[in-house]
Amino acid sequence: MNRTKKTLIAFLGLILALCMLTACQPKANTNEPDTNVTETEKQEEPTPSESQKPKEEEAAEVPKDKEEGKAPDAPVTAPAEPKVDETKPPEAPIKDDSSSMKIEGSGVEKEITLSLDELKAMKDAYFEDDFYSLNSYGTREHFHFKGVKVKAILDQAGLKSTAAKIKFVASDGYAQELSVELALKEDYIDQDNLGKKFPVIIAWHENGKDFDPKKGAPFRLVVGQKEVDDMNKPQWVSNIAKIIVE
Repeated sequence: MNRTKKTLIAFLGLILALCMLTACQPKANTNEPDTNVTETEKQEEPTPSESQKPKEEEAAEVPKDKEEGKAPDAPVTAPAEPKVDETKPPEAPIKDDSSSMKIEGSGVEKEITLSLDELKAMKDAYFEDDFYSLNSYGTREHFHFKGVKVKAILDQAGLKSTAAKIKFVASDGYAQELSVELALKEDYIDQDNLGKKFPVIIAWHENGKDFDPKKGAPFRLVVGQKEVDDMNKPQWVSNIAKIIVE
């Protein structure tokens, strides 16, 4: 046992001696520069000042037109407006046909167009009187109209014997239809004056003034009463643009 301890102590002493010998050897000189630079040394290195950078950038910027040797673009100006020839007469206004009314359809011999002046010139067919009216609300009143008989208008277009119905169409599409018999009837009544007889007329004048063509076709269908309490006012189509006979 004592021998073993002695051997172990001798072995440890040998290892300790080797370590001391290694530590005492000098380092090899490699002549390599020391690349370890402290952070403080890095911060102390001179850098270009911030005030110098804009000047360097301004010096580097050269206008494109100077760099290429080109002159700067000239300012753009609007083209001159064409001169108006004041000696040229103004264009004639487009003729407005709202003062005319068409009569068409398979129930007439020919299609015709009658102007307001042509209707007023039909003296033999002229009719003027106070028409009694009753509307869907029960309102009762009289209206004074001037116009011409529908029969005379249909005669101008040549009413065929096969014609059965007549439609009165307003410029906005509203329409009322009468049979040929009712359209030619000339003994409609006024329930307040049963001694009077009335034809169906196309009127251009109501209560003291003509219809204004600027507000639509100046023609209105006017129909009297067939019997007492007959509600006739809804049949009075305004702004008639055409009459269709079939």
